[in-house]
Amino acid sequence: MSEFVLWTPLFSFLIFMLFFSVGDWVSNLTKSKVSGMLIAMLLYLVGFQTGIIPASSINDTGIPAIASNFAIMLILVGMGTMIHIKQLVAQWKTVVVALVGLVGLALCSFTISSWLFGREWALCASAPISGGIIAGQMTSQAALDAGRADLAAFAMLVIGCQGFVGIPICNFFTRMYCNGILQGKIQMGEKIVVGEETHKRSFLDFKWMAGDNTIMLKMAVVGWLGYLVSYACSGIPIISNLTNANIMYLVMGIIFCVLGFLPANAHVKAHMNGLLMVAVLSVVPGSLAALSLQDLLNMIVPLVGTLLVGAAFVCLFGAIAGKFLKVHWTIAFAIAICCTIGYPGTQIIVDEVVRSLDCDEETRVEIYEHVLPQIIVSGFTSVTVASVFFAGIICPLIF
Repeated sequence: MSEFVLWTPLFSFLIFMLFFSVGDWVSNLTKSKVSGMLIAMLLYLVGFQTGIIPASSINDTGIPAIASNFAIMLILVGMGTMIHIKQLVAQWKTVVVALVGLVGLALCSFTISSWLFGREWALCASAPISGGIIAGQMTSQAALDAGRADLAAFAMLVIGCQGFVGIPICNFFTRMYCNGILQGKIQMGEKIVVGEETHKRSFLDFKWMAGDNTIMLKMAVVGWLGYLVSYACSGIPIISNLTNANIMYLVMGIIFCVLGFLPANAHVKAHMNGLLMVAVLSVVPGSLAALSLQDLLNMIVPLVGTLLVGAAFVCLFGAIAGKFLKVHWTIAFAIAICCTIGYPGTQIIVDEVVRSLDCDEETRVEIYEHVLPQIIVSGFTSVTVASVFFAGIICPLIF
């Protein structure tokens, strides 16, 4: 009989799924106030530091190879097919406030945060603060490629901890805005109605081409085209940064969804979203394996500092944009800081705030239908779209 080996690729995968499931449970119990990813990272951190979990555990599963080879590409193409152009146009003020908030984050990262905490820490934190796990993964992967496991782990820590800053701020100012409406100090304005999408004939979308494999084939073709554009533009000053492969995957996803070649929410309709997210999440704990306890202690000050300073600039610039667009400063603060939250946290915040209002049901529904679209569109704009561009431009400047 052969010798029993506990840490096989299968067992490593089991532990991986267990830790992230525990994270999901904690996130659900706390209504997204505590990041599930942060919980999983802490469990792995303890395991790595104590030697219970082998440093090679994540790589042994083979999942990180899936992420780097094609999962990121498929997710970004799929994210492009999630963009609702009509809704973004209808909520254009919200989109502008969210984007100007990210301009404030960029300005802060290159100036105050760099002076206070160091250029690498500041820039490495900026892309994760601007959005969700994809921006963090892009930064983390760039750091790993540059041989900086400490910065790779730092980027993922920022993603895991940003909710502790963003959620209270968004909750506070959303509540202040809603109470201002009830007190008559703030006017909601006319309700924005987004028309239904009219059915249009899709390009190369015959019934016999509707299977999951066909959708994945189309996404792979679109991703490959994005890669070709990025490759053709490589080496051209400025243009090469704007046509980073990750950016082009997203852009091509948008274009080919509008053309009808790809269905909306393509990765979901191909029933592969869960597997792709598992692949992306595998990058999170892997960067912790090579870190010492001292490395982690050294990250505390830049982690807390970049989050607080970055959040302050995001809100400030969002409020400035709101002033010019006649968007009340309280909701402008909430809209801008949504970059640190994303869906479903954004909806949970609005649900909780509106549910606690002291008013009749009709008024509550009216306020809910006014506030929710702004918060949702803001999170979508920054986390899903802008953060990918942000990370694609910032990462080459760091490494």
